[in-house]
Amino acid sequence: MSSYKFELDGRIFETADSMISGREVRSTGGLSPASDFVLIEIGDATSRSVGLEEPITLQQDRTGQFRSFKSDRSYSMTINERGFEWGAEDISALDIRRYASIPEDHDLILDSDRDRPIDDDGFVRLKPTGVERIASVSAPKVEIFVNAREHLVPKGRLTFWDIVRLAFPSAQPQENTAYTVSYRKGPGDRPEGTLISGESVRVKKGMLFNVSETDKS
Repeated sequence: MSSYKFELDGRIFETADSMISGREVRSTGGLSPASDFVLIEIGDATSRSVGLEEPITLQQDRTGQFRSFKSDRSYSMTINERGFEWGAEDISALDIRRYASIPEDHDLILDSDRDRPIDDDGFVRLKPTGVERIASVSAPKVEIFVNAREHLVPKGRLTFWDIVRLAFPSAQPQENTAYTVSYRKGPGDRPEGTLISGESVRVKKGMLFNVSETDKS
């Protein structure tokens, strides 16, 4: 028997039906009464609200993506000229990037408010009427400090080895040498911490890194 999957608010559900209604998605996820919730279907860098009796076609090779909001209305916006709907008054920059597939080396701006920058940890307040226009633009390099020395790096994520090589340009993984990386003044979700090989961190202007080298021989 064929099986179809969909994700609702981070939880995975399965059904034998390729066609399912907005009401069934809500009830499967325990959203009761179903009419109290706005259901948002996440598509390919777009989103739309789904009515209670509106049919949804699921695909075997793709897990449907849905978010729910306890609300009586949906809100409209465009992101890079593509239409989106949302179920809350606020949408975070993180959700904008996630659902619109915005790369981390691009800045977000509120085009409907004279190109006002949207902070990486910020939110956009959506209007009950009208459409907020959000756009992404290629970001300039940002200034960080590694062992007190200034470096200009692309905005986005840097790996453990990216940081190590800013301090020690010829550094390579070696059995007898260990490196430690710590940082401060990081982004709002991780303002300070440490990195190990295989990890990365999103950088911001003025971020401070300390890298040390230890001989294990």
